[in-house]
Amino acid sequence: MKINVNVVLLQVTWIRHRDLHLLTVGRSTYTSDQRFTSINNPMTEDWTLQVRYPQRRDSGIYECQVGTTPPIGHSMGLSVVGK
Repeated sequence: MKINVNVVLLQVTWIRHRDLHLLTVGRSTYTSDQRFTSINNPMTEDWTLQVRYPQRRDSGIYECQVGTTPPIGHSMGLSVVGK
């Protein structure tokens, strides 16, 4: 999942809606599940939530929020199919 936020100094967070779990803030991971990583490409200002070894239980809505007042958020769905 990727979003272009075009910000330089604002914090970007990723949240999982199923349990309102804070996954990452900036490039720091705040969940004990180390499969989740936030990656920033400084050339494009894209922020990507990487989920390594995705499982069916990872399916759901995720939101990228930018730390403005009020916060700007963009939700997207992830569907994991297969085993």
